[in-house]
Amino acid sequence: TFVKAASVFPKRSLIVGNPAKVIKEVSDEMLNWKTAGTKLYQQLPADCFESLEKVEPLRELPRNRPRQEDFYKTLMEIKNKQ
Repeated sequence: TFVKAASVFPKRSLIVGNPAKVIKEVSDEMLNWKTAGTKLYQQLPADCFESLEKVEPLRELPRNRPRQEDFYKTLMEIKNKQ
């Protein structure tokens, strides 16, 4: 996004484009979703270092391999549940 010099935008605005323009206000729901995603992202390196183990590569997928749990939803998934 290109932001022109001396541009001023209202707080909690979603700004996109070239040149930058406000497309909507950031809702509490959007802010909470983004905050949760940021916390998850910041925790990833610590989780990685705690769980790293040297292993042999899989030659084939095990039949009883569990499916990874979906623990973080997209904003659209959250909105569609309401």
